[in-house]
Amino acid sequence: MFTSKVLAADKASNASSIGASFANLIPLILIVVVFYFFIIRPHYKKLKELKKMIDQVKRGDTVVTSGGIIGEVNKLDEANAQFVIEIAPKVEIKVLKSAISEVLNKEVRKVVVKPTEKNKIEKEDKKIKVSQTKVKKDKTK
Repeated sequence: MFTSKVLAADKASNASSIGASFANLIPLILIVVVFYFFIIRPHYKKLKELKKMIDQVKRGDTVVTSGGIIGEVNKLDEANAQFVIEIAPKVEIKVLKSAISEVLNKEVRKVVVKPTEKNKIEKEDKKIKVSQTKVKKDKTK
């Protein structure tokens, strides 16, 4: 009679221990999901955009290297994945494509603004200008 109570208690504790171990895994799973959405995914998205931007570089674009050197692209060497950049008059250096950290050319980074957004921006600019003129008038009085 006593052994049946012990076996019943043992089965109940096994079921609760499985539930408890799964409950302990839930925070770990949530941490992994949060890291993916807040760290890993945006990083890969940024790398993808940088790669696309570097692939669009053409002769005459101004670029910044990862070392902080700013120069204008004179030649493209697609076979070796290199650029020849002019950093001063008659001073050229070879730079790997992977060393480009930013493209300063405005044609590569076009921003498309919808007409409704453009109107909102213009209205906000007008409000700012009106408020600035009111402040100037108040200061002169």
